[in-house]
Amino acid sequence: MVSLYTSFFFVFTIMAVFNPYLQVMIRNLGYSHDMVGLLLAVFETAGIVGPLLIARHVDNRGSSKNTILFCTGMSALGVTLLMVSTSIWMTMFALTILAFFLRSLIPIIDSYANNRLHGDAQKYAVLRSGGTIGFVLFSLLLAVTHRPDLTSNSNIGFHVLGTFLLFMFPVLAWKKEPKRPKIPHDDSTQAEGKWYDLAFIVGLVIIGLNRMSMSSIASFFSLYLVEELGINAISLMNAIASGSEFGALILAGYLLQRKKVLPVQLLMISSGAMVVRLLIYAMVPTFGGVLVAQFLHSLCYGFFHPAAIFLVARRVRRSHRTLGMSMYVSLGIGLPTVLGSSLGGLIVEQFGYRALFMDYSLFALASVVVGLASYKLMTSKTLETI
Repeated sequence: MVSLYTSFFFVFTIMAVFNPYLQVMIRNLGYSHDMVGLLLAVFETAGIVGPLLIARHVDNRGSSKNTILFCTGMSALGVTLLMVSTSIWMTMFALTILAFFLRSLIPIIDSYANNRLHGDAQKYAVLRSGGTIGFVLFSLLLAVTHRPDLTSNSNIGFHVLGTFLLFMFPVLAWKKEPKRPKIPHDDSTQAEGKWYDLAFIVGLVIIGLNRMSMSSIASFFSLYLVEELGINAISLMNAIASGSEFGALILAGYLLQRKKVLPVQLLMISSGAMVVRLLIYAMVPTFGGVLVAQFLHSLCYGFFHPAAIFLVARRVRRSHRTLGMSMYVSLGIGLPTVLGSSLGGLIVEQFGYRALFMDYSLFALASVVVGLASYKLMTSKTLETI
């Protein structure tokens, strides 16, 4: 399990270097806020399609290790193209290649880990906490060393490429794919071709509304810090947020595995915390306000992610688990982020960051409402018993 834990550690070091600075790289190319939003939407659209197509390949072939190594190499190509981009078409192509393959890494790892652990939420949370540690440590390292140079796309890109290389080493040590259990012939649900249930679809709606609100942070938080508040400590702020999620991840995994809480309950708590977090950004635009809001990431993501993973593992059959994880990433996260990035850029350009965060808090509120309205369905019998 050491190689798998290390894989989680390093895949999130990639995110620590890449995610906060993608919007900065695009802005460095001279694009306006609304164009930044449009280009991020292109990135997110490719990030929807890629994981879905690659997931079916993994489910059919059981080739997680080779696939993830290939995706890492192609992601490195996308970063390289973005570093040397000289036109909007080249930028769009680089973002498409990058998102298509980079966004496929985490659902493959999540599916592989859940298959290895037979869906144990507590053990998964411990593994996933390795990702949090990796993200926090690298974010703090960047903050202390004042890296990367925010004015140089080449400098940012070389830091990202370095994390790709670090990530590939533990993946090379992955064990052979675990054998899948045979599905009984009298399983009527499988015979009808239903590899998911209705609660999975509704769960994606709850998740999607939550992530629609989160898209305002994912796409514009770094620019909000730099342009609105004059704060350049992007890595430090991201380290604070991710560090706060560590305990919440472990607690959520423990509670889910012990059946003390249900996924839908944690998802609603996460959405409620998101409402508060976005309103703080809007109403208290100060260093202190942002600091408090960053600590709410413990609930906004620390409770959210294990609940979403556990929901997929229980509501999607194991034979389609990689596809289910990819649908969570693509449709539950990617699609809302596409819409959020496109609309968010226009809102910032016309009305500013305060309007952005206030408006997007309504999506999180809607997520809570849908969770309450569908509570009976979301607590019904599951396809997979874990």
